[in-house]
Amino acid sequence: MEKAKEILRLSLQMGLSQREVAHVTGCSLGMVNTILARTKEAGVKDPLSLDTKELGSIIYPPGNGNGKIEPDFAYIDREIKKKGVTLLLLWEEYKLTYPDGCMYTQFCTKYREYRKKNSVYMRKVYRAGERMLVDWAGLTMKYTEGKGIEKTAYVFVAVLPASSFMYAYPFPDMKMESWITGHVDAFEYFGGVPRLLVPDNVKTAVTKASRYEAELNKTYQEMAKHYRTVIVPTRPYQAKDKAPAETAVQIVERRIIAKLRHEQFLSFDDLCETFFSELEALNDQPFQTLPGSRRSVFIETEQRELMKLPSRRYEYAQFKKVKAGFDYHVAFDKSHYYSIPYQFAGREVLIRSTSHIIEVFCESERIAEHVISRDPHKRFITEPSHMPGKHRAVADWSPQRFLSWAAKTGEKTREYIAWLLERTEHPEQAFRTCAGILRIASGLMPQRMEELAALAIAQNIYSFKFFAKLLESNEKPASDSSDPIIHKNLRGKDYYKGDNDVR
Repeated sequence: MEKAKEILRLSLQMGLSQREVAHVTGCSLGMVNTILARTKEAGVKDPLSLDTKELGSIIYPPGNGNGKIEPDFAYIDREIKKKGVTLLLLWEEYKLTYPDGCMYTQFCTKYREYRKKNSVYMRKVYRAGERMLVDWAGLTMKYTEGKGIEKTAYVFVAVLPASSFMYAYPFPDMKMESWITGHVDAFEYFGGVPRLLVPDNVKTAVTKASRYEAELNKTYQEMAKHYRTVIVPTRPYQAKDKAPAETAVQIVERRIIAKLRHEQFLSFDDLCETFFSELEALNDQPFQTLPGSRRSVFIETEQRELMKLPSRRYEYAQFKKVKAGFDYHVAFDKSHYYSIPYQFAGREVLIRSTSHIIEVFCESERIAEHVISRDPHKRFITEPSHMPGKHRAVADWSPQRFLSWAAKTGEKTREYIAWLLERTEHPEQAFRTCAGILRIASGLMPQRMEELAALAIAQNIYSFKFFAKLLESNEKPASDSSDPIIHKNLRGKDYYKGDNDVR
């Protein structure tokens, strides 16, 4: 009745034309005309002074009960999923077309009964384009690859609950990259992005589950930000929070996975192709008790409500927290180190890596970017602009300091450290290796370290890892059994030549 009161106010008090009233209120011209005409016919001098119930009885008078036309509840059920549409608005439109139709209370009661009879729809009303529910199917699929080796495929499932339109696809694992790819593929299959994502508390989505404030995976958050959507995980152990997802998983398991259980797939691609054909057929299959199919309901009610896809597809990225070394390089993996500006040496940073680049962030500020190196022999990737000036040391570390440290052990050790510093493009790239080797030296006898340094130079060993192996392989036993033990009771070879022979 609020709309009706606004129409009367704008027309009777403000003096606007019917067309202007329709434009301001967003109602049709026919609705405005009907409300004003019925109020005039009732002969009420001041309709704005009436309460909602009195005004409703004038604008929508009860019929005589003869030839009452029932509302089209299938149409109402589709329309109410659209943003901004309410049962009151739908009832008002119904009454304008059928003045003798049922009153609002009876209209709502009949609609609730209709929904109970149609089990395809859930008890909760989901708005079109509002959310997408995601989960992994409980059942898996099998395929063979290579030399007849049987492998397992896991099925990702996404559903738009307002239309029951589904997307599902097999993946070779349930790792983070498959989880993210499943979401991105689902957005592209639907042709748009919902405003909310509702996952279960799986590890790929939630790193720390909580009833009130779950801690989300960093990569998952970044993907959602790229598509301008929001992640709202379900409460732990509350399956009813994502009932449509549970139903969608059950449908996929029964109508696709179980159906294909006897099929033999000779490759993963063969499995995916067959699975997708079954998914398309499932979305096109007519409902048993309702008009249309999942696809037709999606096109009619939900497709236009989804947010537009961004111009660029999200590229999967991984995140890793590390502490930058005193040589202002960060360890991306066990084989490669990438430079950052020397001012951030020793700070905790966040590495974001894709298939071809890594980015380094400190307190949400990007401080470095590198193309990922595939060269196993180039361990340090250094940007010259990250290096300090020629006469500045980084956190008091310098080549001279390492050489002085090594000289305390011996000349060969100093020669080896000097060789390590010279063989890199920038001396700072060898700081980490030198520090590790000199720490080993501090626990050895100087002579032993000198021997190892000479061996390392001869064998061209330039990494801490292989120097440690060299030390392990050249460890001497505590006593050498090949050398005789000399003491005063030893008889010797001449003992038996004379009269000392005892019979």
